[in-house]
Amino acid sequence: MECVVFTGLLQIVHPTKNGRVPAASTIVSIKQITGRNLEEQISVANPCILANNLNIPVYGMKNVTKRANGFKQGLLGVLRKEGAMPQSNIEQELNQISLQKLPRLDLLRRTQFETRPAVCLELARNTTRFMKTLDDSSYSPQVRAGKLYKYIMEQKTPIIADRNLLAGTKTKGVIFYPDFMATAMWPELETLSRRNKNPFDISRLDIDELATKVLPYWVDRTIEQTVRRDNGNPECLKLMERIIFFNAAKVTGLSHTVPDYATVVTEGLRWIIEMAAYKQRQLGGSPDEQQQKDFYQAVQDSLGGIIRYAQNLSKEAARQAQATADPEWRQELITMSDVCAKVPEWPAETFREALNAIWICKAALYQENMDFGLSLGRLDQILYHRFVEDMENKTISLLEAVELVGCLWLKIADHVPPMPEAGEELFGGTGSNQAITLGGVDRAGNDAVNDLTYVMLRVTELLKMRDPNVNARYHPEENSKDYLRRLCEVNINTGATPCFHNDVAVIKMLQGQKVDDSDANDYAIVGCVEPLSAGRSFGHPGAIVFNLPSVLELTLTGGKHERLRDDPDIRPPATKSFRWMKSFAEFKEAFERQLDWLIKQAVTLNNHLGRAHQAVHRTPMLSALIQGCMDQAKDVLEGGAIYNSSGIAVIGLADVVDSVTAIEKFVSFHGTGGLLSPVQMADAINANWEGPFFDGIRDKIRNAKEHFGNDTSALTKKNADWLICHLNDKFQSEENYRGGKYTVGYWSMTYHAGFGRLTGALPSGRRKGDPFASGITPVSGAVPNLTSCLNFVAGLKHEQITNGHALNLKFSPSVWEDPQMIATYLGAFFNPPLEGLQAQSNVIDRAMLLRAKEHPDDEQVRHLLVRVSGYTAYFTDLNPLMQEEVINRQEY
Repeated sequence: MECVVFTGLLQIVHPTKNGRVPAASTIVSIKQITGRNLEEQISVANPCILANNLNIPVYGMKNVTKRANGFKQGLLGVLRKEGAMPQSNIEQELNQISLQKLPRLDLLRRTQFETRPAVCLELARNTTRFMKTLDDSSYSPQVRAGKLYKYIMEQKTPIIADRNLLAGTKTKGVIFYPDFMATAMWPELETLSRRNKNPFDISRLDIDELATKVLPYWVDRTIEQTVRRDNGNPECLKLMERIIFFNAAKVTGLSHTVPDYATVVTEGLRWIIEMAAYKQRQLGGSPDEQQQKDFYQAVQDSLGGIIRYAQNLSKEAARQAQATADPEWRQELITMSDVCAKVPEWPAETFREALNAIWICKAALYQENMDFGLSLGRLDQILYHRFVEDMENKTISLLEAVELVGCLWLKIADHVPPMPEAGEELFGGTGSNQAITLGGVDRAGNDAVNDLTYVMLRVTELLKMRDPNVNARYHPEENSKDYLRRLCEVNINTGATPCFHNDVAVIKMLQGQKVDDSDANDYAIVGCVEPLSAGRSFGHPGAIVFNLPSVLELTLTGGKHERLRDDPDIRPPATKSFRWMKSFAEFKEAFERQLDWLIKQAVTLNNHLGRAHQAVHRTPMLSALIQGCMDQAKDVLEGGAIYNSSGIAVIGLADVVDSVTAIEKFVSFHGTGGLLSPVQMADAINANWEGPFFDGIRDKIRNAKEHFGNDTSALTKKNADWLICHLNDKFQSEENYRGGKYTVGYWSMTYHAGFGRLTGALPSGRRKGDPFASGITPVSGAVPNLTSCLNFVAGLKHEQITNGHALNLKFSPSVWEDPQMIATYLGAFFNPPLEGLQAQSNVIDRAMLLRAKEHPDDEQVRHLLVRVSGYTAYFTDLNPLMQEEVINRQEY
């Protein structure tokens, strides 16, 4: 059902498949309902005229439908605000649904918690087999990728191993990606099943196959080795391998983005294949046109492989239906078979078809890139009309809709990213960070919160899983306060989710990055907290994780960092050692020199890695599902997306701001005033702030008001603005390998604990090995006043925080038991004049965290959900340092 607004009327119509508007339709006077006219006036003679009036391109009915749906949803919000329509009672109905009424979800959830992840070699085996026996040196990178993923999808085992209503799996367990990081796991194959944190089961046969047939082939063929070979083992790569300075994510894949799943639902893959074939036939024979032809061929081949996989799932479901003696499960399998025979090849016409179409495509994309931050976008918008139609037609009940969404949530959660043991010790505990975005406004800027939004919130509340990472958009002017209160209620009941984003601030930031207004309105969150225009952007916002305190260490030592002493080929700028500096200005100048050098090293490596992917790892499946690529005949790796950027996550901002401020306020460069000289500050850092003299000075520094997060400290605010401005200006002046800009954000996953463990003492009084503050959060204990913290963070320059930030708050459930209390604070934080960007909170008792740390096998706390920094994790999966960081966070 669609709607068109014209001359103050609401026309509900049912477009036919050929795009013509039927004569019969329901017309309702908006003025009669609301007492006012709408100013929008649109001709509806036919879809093409409608499209022209709406200023949107015509690619069949898809875009007309999408825009008209936005008018309908926005209008319904207007009607409810005017009191012309009663508030839906769906929330009351949803509150009556429990896991006891959903035995399937309860069983699947318990099974997932009780089953240890196991390594699956299917992808590694099939990739290696293709490259050894089916590859041809004459293939272009695009053609090779198309044939490879067609082969992988056709060979992928169609597994239906449980009672989940959605068919399709990523694999049977932990995926090994041979061209990425699998070789790093090679020395640990024998101990994977016995390691302390997050062990994986692996069979003797699989160990032998990996060690003798798979991994030897890839020793010199991974993305990292390609960079080393093609660039002469560059300084930037050796610098990353020191771990302490930065990490470049492209060594593990490119999955940090949001594909265009709306097209999968409304048009199907066959439509994309036919478009690719049509565009291919229009091209000539020049070298440039041949490259474009290769792109379109790769799209046809790889998407054809996805369709074949769906057909194999359909056959497997039919086979199992014949074999089972359970009549109820037989009927479900027959339905599953019918669904997979149709989607994702053809448009989805039911809610279940739409869900399964998205899931099969997502499972396919896991074969192309490591599952890390591959996000799903605005599912409550993409699926809303299939949901409404099924509910209106009574083909599903509300309980069945909740069950179907729960099946998708459980599919998403069924994954553990492979990580070497050293990585687990430093950075472990993270999930796949597969973000789903709910609520906010639609492309036209109208209220987009709908009944499906509340269904998805209820599923999140019931299951309490670490994935998907649920992010809630809230527009203070368009969304209701009841909606915000419900978000806070879910946060309290889960203890850690959803994450909250302010539409006003985020949209304004995206517009400042030259994203069109309607595209900015239609943003979704990627990975942790990174906003991108959904389905149109390849921002890879997790491209670089940048350790800002390492710059401070380089500055203090004059570029002679202790982790670089054994490698003369890595040469930071030779600046004066801090102990001999004569002014704060001299310190700032040296800091900027070291910072600019490290930024250049990080972006150089990212660009080397991007070009390595262009050479050996094209992504035709992802490119087919990112808008712009099909029009330009370009892979996302070549800049085919409408919006292109690469994202930086800066770690340790608060610690560096506090350190810079401590130097400015407490160090005397001229022998008078201050608490200590540059020499004494250097000695205090080398002594780890230990000893009677240093202990006293440390207490004075830490007890002063000049800390990041204190809204009464003008000095701290000045230094925070300086750093944020310099980081933004320098990164945005760099161009990535696709011709896009670099964006800067402040979120840390578990890196603030891992990098902190490797970093020495700092001028702020922080001691060696202590975790850094997470995200954009103040150092724990530095700002005990919540209002001061919110005022300070809201006052930062959001237009220069272009890759999102994570403000982590921790509330005691005994104090914050009423959702309205949290809603009141968030409302004030998001509304003018503050207009804060983002916030997230743990609502967990400290005693519960301590219990989970001491008794990790206790069933009451084994899967205790916590918000880390932009994502949720099970507390017991975190390494001890990260657990302590969560326990010791400032509690309000």
